[in-house]
Amino acid sequence: MKKLFVLCYFLGWLGWTSAQNVQFTAQAPKVVEAGEQFEMVFSINGDPSDFLVPKITDFRILFGPSTSQSTSTQWVNGKVTTSSNYSYSYIMIGTKPGKYLIGPAEITVNGKKYKSNPLNIEVVANASVNKQTGNAATNSNQENTASGQVSNEGDIFIRVIVDKKNVFLGEYLVASVKLYSKANISSIDNVQFPAFDGFFKQDIETPPLRSLERETVNGEIYGTGIIKKFILIPQKTGELKIDPMTMNCSIQQQVKNRRRGVFDDFFGATVQTVPQKLKSKTISVNVKQLPGGKTDSFNGAVGKFNMDAKTDKTSAKTNDAITLKVTISGTGNIKLIEAPKINFPPDFDSYDPKVNLNTGVADGGVTGSKTFEYLIVPRNPGEFRIAPLAFTYFDVSSNQYKTITSKEFVFNIEKGESSQATTVVSGLSKEDVKYIGKDIFFIKTNNFAVSPKYESLYTSILWYSIYIVSLLSFITVVWFRRRNIMINSNVALVKNRRADKFATKRLKQAKIHLDAKENEKFYEELLNGIWGYLSDKLNIPLSELSRENAREMLEKHNLTPEIIQDFVQLVDNCEYERYAPPSQSISMQNDYDKAIDLMLKLQLKLR
Repeated sequence: MKKLFVLCYFLGWLGWTSAQNVQFTAQAPKVVEAGEQFEMVFSINGDPSDFLVPKITDFRILFGPSTSQSTSTQWVNGKVTTSSNYSYSYIMIGTKPGKYLIGPAEITVNGKKYKSNPLNIEVVANASVNKQTGNAATNSNQENTASGQVSNEGDIFIRVIVDKKNVFLGEYLVASVKLYSKANISSIDNVQFPAFDGFFKQDIETPPLRSLERETVNGEIYGTGIIKKFILIPQKTGELKIDPMTMNCSIQQQVKNRRRGVFDDFFGATVQTVPQKLKSKTISVNVKQLPGGKTDSFNGAVGKFNMDAKTDKTSAKTNDAITLKVTISGTGNIKLIEAPKINFPPDFDSYDPKVNLNTGVADGGVTGSKTFEYLIVPRNPGEFRIAPLAFTYFDVSSNQYKTITSKEFVFNIEKGESSQATTVVSGLSKEDVKYIGKDIFFIKTNNFAVSPKYESLYTSILWYSIYIVSLLSFITVVWFRRRNIMINSNVALVKNRRADKFATKRLKQAKIHLDAKENEKFYEELLNGIWGYLSDKLNIPLSELSRENAREMLEKHNLTPEIIQDFVQLVDNCEYERYAPPSQSISMQNDYDKAIDLMLKLQLKLR
């Protein structure tokens, strides 16, 4: 009796688990030719009853419904799940061109009714009838084809499609590389995407192209698929052109022999693999200047954003570190947002902010957050205020500027244990701030020599020597300090001096990826090193640096055409290899050696 109860409970549990998450879907091709047979399938993951097919008047049903069933049971981590899948198939045919809607079907599972999704099916005219005359005229050109051309010029092509052709400066757009084919594709290789000059580019994660979906183009059916998607953010106004992309592919084509035998009509034509080189058309995008009405708090942000500003404490003692965090979040050109301007009290020491970026890329744009973390140290006691922070961005949807403000920050600073100002090294966190000087010295207790009363210290040679040495030391320290202040105030000079150091660091990191045979990371680090070096040496912001202005600036610095050509070829090769299939380590080593040679040449010329 007990075993029977457990068995009934177990079967009831299985039935309960199988009734969860019921999904009822309908599937059919989006496009069919008139007179072409196709299959419409209704699927459900449950035990159905009372299946009601929608009313179908625009198509002729040749066969159906054909019912199939499958059941699976799984036991994972002590949990039992079972699922039953049913499908109802119909073989149909469309007779009249047009666009038709098939309403949802209804089904009942465990007493509850479910509806499937509706289907939109387009029926196009049969293109084979219209092609018979043209095919007969070009039949001789197709025989023994070895030139790499398909029978119809429009049988296979690629396009670069943008979702917007009129955008504001800084507004993102989505570029999709799409393949169209009526032929059987056996392979795709040597894909070279456009350079997207004038745009800040980010890749959208795109699933590998494994199958093509049907779509009508000029009344004909093509198999289509997305090869790659990109987020593009224009960096300058005017008409920007997206250069053509190229790729190689191989298609399977039927070829008839010139000398026909008695068995040709029976066995059909020979299938031959024909190589093809595809090239897309140039695309133009009109980039408009942002409208007037900008405020001082606008630094180029375009999209929709929020701002959150907060401190870790409002009460502290002198020489204690305080952290101020400003987080900008939302959708838009978030990677290009600069740190907001903050007017700190003169009694506070402040340092360059630490920047943390967390973003994701999808068809909806670049979303995420960018955090600026400031380290500030009060030097004197009292009550201090930081005015509300303001952040302005341009909202494309409303075509206007919007400003976000934070609250006012009030700090109550008490006198610390030491009133002497401390020295803090820039870049350290608040935990790293330590006292370097003290204002209390130990009392000397050991024996020491004294001078007789009749000897004056101010008339001794030792006093004059100490005085002269101290004066010279003071003058030297002041001179060096003023010199460092002047050098550090020249941002272009500072960037120029640190360019070699940062480039060497990038090359060392690229060498690590080279030894690990990490193709994409190696070329990414190599590109960052090259562009970062030119940005610092030429004093051009990285976001505004492109092939065109880099070439112009190198020519102004009287670099030889050979060096400029080496730079362009190296950048092109790195961008290609970054997205190409993994290549031999020899090629990566050659590119690494070329990068080092190019850096040495630029160091000699750009001083």
